[in-house]
Amino acid sequence: MSTRIKATIVIILIIFVITGAIYTSSLFFTGKNIAGENANGRLLFSSLFFLATGAVIAFVFSSLAMPRYKKMMSEIERRDHLLEIALEEARKANSAKSNFLARMSHEIRTPLNVVIGLSELTLESGGLSDDAHANLEKIYDSGAMLLSLVNDILDISKIEAGKLELVPVNYDIPSLINDTVTHSIIRLGEKPVEFVLSIDENLPTRLYGDDLRVKQIINNLLSNACKYTKQGTVEFGMKCERESGADTVWMTIFVRDTGIGISTEDMANLLFKDYAKIDPMSNRAIEGTGLGLSIARTLTELMGGSITVESEYGKGSTFTASFQQKRINDDVIGAEVAKNLKEFRYSAGKRTRHSQLVRIRLPYARVLVVDDNVTNLDVAKGMLQAYGMKIDCVTGGQQAIDAVRMEKVRYDAIFMDHMMPAMDGVEATRIIREEIGTEYAATVPIIALTANAIMGNKEMFLSNGFQAFISKPIEIAHLDAVIRQWVRDKNREDEFVYERKDENVPDCGGGSDQRQMLSGLEDIDGLNINKGLERFDWDEKLYQRVLQSFVTNTRIILETVKEVKEENFEDYIFAVHGIKGSSRGIGANNVGDMAEALEKKSKAGDLDFIRANHPAFLKTAEDLMLAIEDALGKMASEMPKKDKPDVDVLTRIRAACETYDIDGLDAAMADLEAFEYESGDGLATWLRENVDRMNYEEITVKLSSLIDMGSAE
Repeated sequence: MSTRIKATIVIILIIFVITGAIYTSSLFFTGKNIAGENANGRLLFSSLFFLATGAVIAFVFSSLAMPRYKKMMSEIERRDHLLEIALEEARKANSAKSNFLARMSHEIRTPLNVVIGLSELTLESGGLSDDAHANLEKIYDSGAMLLSLVNDILDISKIEAGKLELVPVNYDIPSLINDTVTHSIIRLGEKPVEFVLSIDENLPTRLYGDDLRVKQIINNLLSNACKYTKQGTVEFGMKCERESGADTVWMTIFVRDTGIGISTEDMANLLFKDYAKIDPMSNRAIEGTGLGLSIARTLTELMGGSITVESEYGKGSTFTASFQQKRINDDVIGAEVAKNLKEFRYSAGKRTRHSQLVRIRLPYARVLVVDDNVTNLDVAKGMLQAYGMKIDCVTGGQQAIDAVRMEKVRYDAIFMDHMMPAMDGVEATRIIREEIGTEYAATVPIIALTANAIMGNKEMFLSNGFQAFISKPIEIAHLDAVIRQWVRDKNREDEFVYERKDENVPDCGGGSDQRQMLSGLEDIDGLNINKGLERFDWDEKLYQRVLQSFVTNTRIILETVKEVKEENFEDYIFAVHGIKGSSRGIGANNVGDMAEALEKKSKAGDLDFIRANHPAFLKTAEDLMLAIEDALGKMASEMPKKDKPDVDVLTRIRAACETYDIDGLDAAMADLEAFEYESGDGLATWLRENVDRMNYEEITVKLSSLIDMGSAE
């Protein structure tokens, strides 16, 4: 309806109302009775009058209010829509955070598995000098400290999701104190700070509770004390009081320091808040996530306790946490252990007991380890070798499925990595359990290996076909318990006669003759062979193979980026990045440093710098490769020669690849590489490269073709 028509109707109704009002007023003031003459007409007129009045009011109100009402409803709908979008974005952000934390957990914990696992293996093996042992212990403890930092970030995510759980076990109080004290001393470094341990001989020897969470509370409190104390003392104390008539004890720990203290304002506004740091401007050089105290309070409350703080700004702080643990028996640590702990000598005794962990011999057992990271396979294999069992390795879930389906080897257990590309361990286990359809596939023990702290929970793995799970970094004691439960077969032990004289223990250190062969590499400018050998555990043969691979592959990479252009700029970044790592890996730090500088400038888009320095980089790298080639050629000339590889050796290699027999493959490759071949089209080199990459299927196909033709060319 147009505005003009609306206005006309309103005017007519207004005139009608005014006329009716005048008429009604005249009746009132003249005193005429409505019920008199023409009463019905007057009553009808009055009704129409009031109806018209209501219509005018309604029309005017609707004309004035309806646009505002519609605008208000439109605004509400718009805000509801924006709220839905914001909520969806928040859900996506939270999901992205969880995914990031899960991936970060895996990516960071995987190399930590190598650092902590190999350090523990080497410490246990013995034969180290005191200095080497002390340094390796620091590496191990620093790796554990980094793991603790990662766990803090993951724990706060669990707390936010309400998924933080306690896992109680029987634990050793002296070991717990020793570990936390050791970490704290490392944190103090060279600062003029005295560490004081206040305990007595009446502490219980063992308790029942979540020892990892107890240790986390202590570590978080000590970490803050060590970071914020520049001089003076840091004191850690513990006591346990048994509740009368109950099997529980109240554990009370305190951490007292002479650090910077906490202001009243910060205690009220920041203390125990997530990501909060005290006086961040003055303490910006102090590293940390700001999560430690928040997590410590949450864990304390989960154990039915509380945490308090007393502090004076500029003089220091005292944090006290009390929580419940279950009593196991009445044994106490005693005066000698308490004294050793106070004098920081308990770790030496602990190492002695740890190195005496008795491994059961399982020469009848054969296990399969599945992990996409080759270094992790080496760590797991090194830990399992102490049991005398045969160990096969594959790098993917599908390879594990194929091995179980074919049953060329019936494994006593499978150690399955959780997160792998293409197919993860959970899916691989599901297929083994549900789709292969054999009794062996349904019953073979599968143990999960997981570096994923968010997804790595017992219930998830047990409900998906796993018998047990081991967290990375792998702890030797936990691995030993799993092996005793799921791999050991006492009936077969009784039947198996094991003769130690049959053991073949490879000597990875090399002899004097081998080291003499490497002397040709010592004069190469820009190559530190001691650094290179150190990275490969002084395995000279392995180092030679890596040097040859470096020359072959680096030359191919450099050929693709001889000229730097805008169209191949991205390829150039990847090329120099790869050469940086491989150069430093062999001890060629000069080339590695040049590659790193080029990589940084490439990422910054500094094409002028690259064009100015790339030629010198190419020449330095090529000179290095030529020198390595020359030295390796002289070494090869001293090796016994053959026309081509023996067919029986190639047959053994193929058989080992088909059955995933890693030990057999290593032995066959050692026989192959004992000679230099005058023909064969580089087969030995190709085999070495693919064995290192675990490309067993490709090796099987190629060798089958060569063996069937009766040729090794």
